[in-house]
Amino acid sequence: MLEVINDFLSGKVLIVLIVGLGSYFTIRSRFVQLRHFFHMFAVFRDSLNGSAGQLSSFQALMLSLAGRVGAGNSAGVGIAVTLGGPGAVFW
Repeated sequence: MLEVINDFLSGKVLIVLIVGLGSYFTIRSRFVQLRHFFHMFAVFRDSLNGSAGQLSSFQALMLSLAGRVGAGNSAGVGIAVTLGGPGAVFW
C-alpha cells in the first residue's frame, strides 16, 4: 500500500505540486528572485573585501558550508558502516 502511494506522489502529482508552490511563492514575494538578481552580485562583490584580521561574508559562508559538508560526510560513512557492515567503506 505504501508503495502505491509513493508511486502516485512521486509521479506527476509531485511535479505539479512543486511548480505550483514555486509559482505561488514567486507571486507572493513579488518576484524577489528576479528583482534583486543584480543586487545579489553587488553584495557578493562587496563581501570579498574584508578588513585585516576579520572574516568577510564570503569567507564565513564558505566556512559554514565546509563544516556542514564535512560533518555530513563523516556521519554518512558512520551510518553506512552501521547499516551495511565494514564492506560499505570499500563500496
